[in-house]
Amino acid sequence: MAKNKKKHARRMPKMPERELHVDDVQELEDGSLLSKEEGVAATTPRTFQDDADEAARLGVVPKPSSETENPSFVDQFMRNGAEKHEIYRYISQHTGDVPNYDANDWIQTFYVAKVQGTSVAFFIALILSVGGVIIGNFRGVATFGIVLSYILSFVVLAAIIVFVMVWFIGRRVYPKIAVMLDAGRDPETYCMRYLAYLREKNVKDVLGAIANYTRGLRWQGRWNDAIKLFDDYIADYGMLGDAKAQYLHHLLLASCAFDRGRLQALQAEIAYMKSVPAAELDDSVTSSMETLERLEKLLELERDGKRQEAYELVESFFYKSENVLRMALALHLATNSDNRNDAVEWVNFVVQMGCTTWCVKRAKAIRASGQLQKLPAGESRFGRNARERKRDAREKRNAERARLAALAEEEEAVENAADIPR
Repeated sequence: MAKNKKKHARRMPKMPERELHVDDVQELEDGSLLSKEEGVAATTPRTFQDDADEAARLGVVPKPSSETENPSFVDQFMRNGAEKHEIYRYISQHTGDVPNYDANDWIQTFYVAKVQGTSVAFFIALILSVGGVIIGNFRGVATFGIVLSYILSFVVLAAIIVFVMVWFIGRRVYPKIAVMLDAGRDPETYCMRYLAYLREKNVKDVLGAIANYTRGLRWQGRWNDAIKLFDDYIADYGMLGDAKAQYLHHLLLASCAFDRGRLQALQAEIAYMKSVPAAELDDSVTSSMETLERLEKLLELERDGKRQEAYELVESFFYKSENVLRMALALHLATNSDNRNDAVEWVNFVVQMGCTTWCVKRAKAIRASGQLQKLPAGESRFGRNARERKRDAREKRNAERARLAALAEEEEAVENAADIPR
């Protein structure tokens, strides 16, 4: 079992602990994962059609980017117009967040320096090439039209190459930022680097940027900031009747409801998301529904006191989930475990691997509450994935077959011995 634990730890390296910001700390004090607000009577769930009708009644229509002064072509590549970028300004004004020194240094190294270097290198090559054409042509018989055509050809070619190279560099930056959240369990660094990225790159997809940033806020435990930012975006940009925007908005609300253990709120958000016309969404947006339904089932089992079933449900998809979601799921494995050693292992796993997620503070609250010490001692199942359990079950079946075969041979030998004449 210790070998399995070490193997698992190598796959997910330990991250340094930091002081975390988590909203509604009072919800964490007793280490509970199910909110006490579940006794409140549920209201009639709202649907997307309700919002679409209200948007039509009020005459609300989505409005384009409010940025009217875009950076020039040269500014875009030399980064002089970076401070004008609308999305960065909007997020910073509504959350008070600004990139820290490490994030600024990172974006300068992995984006700005590469863009500037690429641009300068090709402009130097352009100047040298044009100079060579001019000198070469004027040494022989040449007309002004021939020289001008060569110069224009080089200008167009260099501009195309620079554009493609800068576009390629820009496409590679966000995946490097996203890995800090999805695999690194470090939403704080993710948000800082993404905000620095938005300040440097003129991103036009406002909805995508808002959804990405609020996801980072959610995993920091800044649920109120995340919800307010998305609410303000829906109102300010006239997205009340926009299907994709509302779907992502309620996906955030559903995720925050699960983090806070609010089953009724989670059910209401799932119902709203299902009311959004599927024809107006793509698969990349709706792929989260299956996970949300599993999380809803998990909270239902915990509400009904079916801890063993809840444990088995989480185990069934724990190792198929992204690393950051495993932190939250591990907390439910801890609180639903039927033995102390297993529960303590899962809590310690979250404390060691949770980095800047809200799950670390919740894990410490569970450990401090003393509820784990009341469980009976038992063998820990920490680190045992579905493949290992199937292998153990197969070995047990093979051992049972071998035992039955040996018994059959013994019985046959006894019968044969009884048939021998004395």
